[in-house]
Amino acid sequence: MILDRREFLKTSLSGAAALACWVEIPALARAKGKDELIRRTERPLNYESVRSTFTTRITPVERFYLRNHFDIPQVDVAKWRLQIRGLVEKPLSLSLADLRRMPQATVEAVLQCAGNGRGLFTPRVPGVQWRYGAMGNAEWKGVRLKDILQRAGPKQDAAFVQVQGAERPVMDTTPQFIRAIPLRKAVHPDTLLALEMNGKPLAPNRGLPLRLVVPGWVGDDWMRHLVDIEVRADEPKAFYYDPAYRFPVSPGAPGAAIPADQMKPMTKVNVKSLIGSLEDGQRLRAGTQRIVGVAFSGEAGIDRVELSFDSGKTWTKAALEGPNTPYGFRVFRHAWKAEPGSHEIACRATDTAGLTQPEVPVWNPGGYLHNAIERLRVEVQS
Repeated sequence: MILDRREFLKTSLSGAAALACWVEIPALARAKGKDELIRRTERPLNYESVRSTFTTRITPVERFYLRNHFDIPQVDVAKWRLQIRGLVEKPLSLSLADLRRMPQATVEAVLQCAGNGRGLFTPRVPGVQWRYGAMGNAEWKGVRLKDILQRAGPKQDAAFVQVQGAERPVMDTTPQFIRAIPLRKAVHPDTLLALEMNGKPLAPNRGLPLRLVVPGWVGDDWMRHLVDIEVRADEPKAFYYDPAYRFPVSPGAPGAAIPADQMKPMTKVNVKSLIGSLEDGQRLRAGTQRIVGVAFSGEAGIDRVELSFDSGKTWTKAALEGPNTPYGFRVFRHAWKAEPGSHEIACRATDTAGLTQPEVPVWNPGGYLHNAIERLRVEVQS
């Protein structure tokens, strides 16, 4: 079976039924009443953060991107329960109060949509045309998933943890959003069932009352409005796990078809950096310009960020701020003495595992994991 771009679009949108509920709008339209977000689709609501968001370590909730597959569900918190079932010795049904009574942990981690940067691929890839802002860094607080699983007691042949939230498609013919992670990641001490984001209870559009936090991994695994956990021996065959949200084992040429058996689930986020203090095409005054941005990687810290002001001929290290956390943003700064003329500014990050951003992105039919070196053009006036 060959998975090309046309087939990917057809299957990813589940045919005309789903397409009817996925309405793309002008790329620069702003979310009503919120200058901090750019609306990419009307229904479901998909909002991208503006570039200037990425100058601080922690992303404010009101400036944090939103990713929805379906309409945001209305959850009755008083009646809500989390079901844990499948290959467990003791199935559980937990209320919000039950979770609040359990030991709490806090993790700082970047949440990034796997398709962040999809709109930058050539040739064009179908799907929400995210550019730079489908990401953010937050402090998440909640119960360790491993503590819940220990209570339930996974059986010997347990290998995967399947998750589902309360959101449902409008059409019965559209697949439900179901994901899974390996049990080894589920029992990692930093994998949380989050009740809070940046010190406040989750808002309805952020996953109220509970969301899965999978630090270092792509955002499709971070299930919101969580209601069901199934421990399994095998991987699910649900559409949004297989064939969707997959990446080539051996990427081919841009636009080339990829055999379906050569597609695998995505896991870790790639090393990436972004300048937040400048816009492409911006006009600047000559003199010292403060360059500020963020860098991050999947399960590694940031070792260095380098900037180039001459189209990549030479590179200068930027100053790094704050703690070098394994999952969060690392802010970088540099004072650039801007001289009159046209300049191409590039930034690249290298993580503590030695991985550096590539010159060009790895093209794939889903438009996932774009992490090429960013390049901006600015005009400096005297």
